Amino acid sequence: MKKIVSSLVITSLVAGALFAANGEMKKDDKRFDAPNCMYQKDFKGDMPFFGDDGILGLIHELNLTSKQKEDIRKIIDESRKAQKTPLDAFSKDEFDKEKFIQIENEKRDSMIKSKAEVIEKTYAILDAKQKEQLKVLIDLRKEKREKK
Repeated sequence: MKKIVSSLVITSLVAGALFAANGEMKKDDKRFDAPNCMYQKDFKGDMPFFGDDGILGLIHELNLTSKQKEDIRKIIDESRKAQKTPLDAFSKDEFDKEKFIQIENEKRDSMIKSKAEVIEKTYAILDAKQKEQLKVLIDLRKEKREKK
């Protein structure tokens, strides 16, 4: 009994130490200091929907006002709420297989339409200078991909 208790205590101490050490290692790691690092507040914390891929990923590089960020966040939240998920096929006491299949089949098209709407509404929020900067960023990314 003592062996079991002591092994559990040791295991939990080691796991806690490793968890704490991992957090400290991230602080010392220079890769996490990059301006595009997802651990930076302005990248994920401010605009959670924006990945680093595609047009939406470039928008976080523009100098957005707090009002623009708030408006974009609302657009994204509305888009997410409108999306159907496969979880809608579950009820309290049953699973609707047909509804699940239907949702999964419609998912790709609806995601493309939803993303296009988000881009359109977000683009409408940008001012002329930001639209010009976005076009430059798109061209630079295109040029970079063509070199690969």
